[in-house]
Order: sequence, then structure tokens, then C-alpha cells
Amino acid sequence: MIKARVRFPGRTLGAMLIGLTLVVASAGLSSASPAGGGGSKGSLTIGSTNVAGDQVLGQVYGQALEKDGYNISYKENLGTREVVFPALESGEIDVFPDYQDTLAAFLQGTGGSDVNQVKSELDGLLASRGIVATKPAPAVDVNGFYVTKKTAKKFKLKNVSDLTAQASKLTFGGPPECEERDRCLGPKSQQLYGLQFKEVKKLDVGGPVTVKALEDGDIQVGILFTGSSVIPKDAVLLKDDKRLQGADNVVVLVKQDKNTPELDAALDKVSAKITTARYRKMVLAVQNDKEDPADVAEEFVKSQKL
Repeated sequence: MIKARVRFPGRTLGAMLIGLTLVVASAGLSSASPAGGGGSKGSLTIGSTNVAGDQVLGQVYGQALEKDGYNISYKENLGTREVVFPALESGEIDVFPDYQDTLAAFLQGTGGSDVNQVKSELDGLLASRGIVATKPAPAVDVNGFYVTKKTAKKFKLKNVSDLTAQASKLTFGGPPECEERDRCLGPKSQQLYGLQFKEVKKLDVGGPVTVKALEDGDIQVGILFTGSSVIPKDAVLLKDDKRLQGADNVVVLVKQDKNTPELDAALDKVSAKITTARYRKMVLAVQNDKEDPADVAEEFVKSQKL
């Protein structure tokens, strides 16, 4: 049993921490790990953003590394990527779990839907910054176009492209900014799929409002997140057959001067266990059930024998 931690509580997905500086982060958000593996393999500081998925991932990797003999401390809930990534570059933190396609876009790359291509591009973008990225985990959290089984059967829907001919008969619901986002209904989406719905309702960001609207029939198509939304039992995920969504797999970023083959192997062992289904379960426990990320991570590490 891992001992209790002194830590700062996480925030729910999408919460924004405004005006937090790295100085404040350095002074007030660090927490040390318990004795664990004794630190025989060195010390690492793990950072995370202010979203549930990042916080639980930070704890999963940290607790697993701790059991493997590393001395781990945490700087959690630092803010957005705009705060956390510079903290990694500067060496204020050593390890940062992130999402490779989103990170590639953040670093002015092109990203894409091929996991190996995105990883290769990301490696190039990180090389000059003294940072390396681990092998991507299976877990991916992207926009998913969901319909009910009844709607799928009635309109013969299996792929997102099947919606093209049917969209004018259907009502869509999703995030308020969906029509401006390429991977929702924005310009790139229109270029690939040309979805012109009868009505577009601005609901929430992959949350309970969209879920209820889909279940109640107020919308026939809804955008939910494949890795962090509550998915109704009656929902069907349409296949993104034209590959609109990016390969946003979980990766771990490590400062190059802290990276070793042994650390790579330890991180890859953990990543191999983080599937989309397991990731979703952990995120929803933190985000919806308000469980502590450290407790959720502890259960995962134990159940996966890490």
C-alpha cells in the first residue's frame, strides 16, 4: 500500500488556471513521494496540467516508477500546456505525460492520423529542445461522432462518410466552438466529409448535456470524446473512415539529460497497459466521481501489477 501523499487537488477536465506563473508553480505546487522504491535509480519530478487525464497519468507513471526504484516528486495542476511545457524545457520538471498529435500542433507541426508519422514528426520537433518522447501508449482521446443504434440502423450508418448523404435530415450536437474546429465541423471536416446538418446545436464539451440530448433524441448525432466522455450504452461510434481525427496517443516527455534506456523501458512498460478503455475509466473516476488522482492511479498500478 502506497502511503498517503501531501498533494494539491486536481481540477475537472477543461478548467483553466489563469495567470499562474512558473515561479508560483515552483514555490507552491511541489509534493514529494513517499519512500516507495528508495530512490536508488535517481530522482525525477513529474509535472501535469490542470485537467483530470493529465493528473491521473502523472500519478500512474510516477507511482510505477517509484516502485521501480526512482525517487519521485510531483508538481501538479500547474495550468495549461503553455505553462507546463516551458517548465519541462527549463528543467523545473523532468517528466510530463502528454498527447502526441495535440503536442505536435502546439509545436507548429502538422500532426496527422498515422501514429508512427506523428511520432516521427514529434521526435524532430523535440530534438532541438532537449526533450525526448516515449513510445506512444494505445490510449487515444479524440472527437467521436456518435449515434444511437436506432439511428444507425434507420439511416444505415457505419462510417462518418455515411452521414454525408443523410446529414440534412439529422440534428447535430456538440461543443459550442465545433463549427470552427477542424476536427469537429470546421473547414477540414467539411473538406473531407461535407456534413451539412439540418440543425447544429451548441451544447457542452463532450459532457452530460450532449449525452442526454443524444439519449432523449433531441439530437441524432453528437460529438463525444472517445477517451474521456461517458458513452451511452446505446451509442454507436461511427468509423472515421477519412481519417479526420489525429493520432493523439498518450506519450511521456522526458528531459534528455534525465533519459536512460532503463527509464525508457520502465515508461514503455507502463504505457503498454494504458488502453483507451482503462484511460477512460480512470479519467471518469476523477472527473465525474471526484476521486483523488493519486488513489485512482494507485488502484491502476496495483491491478496491472506494475
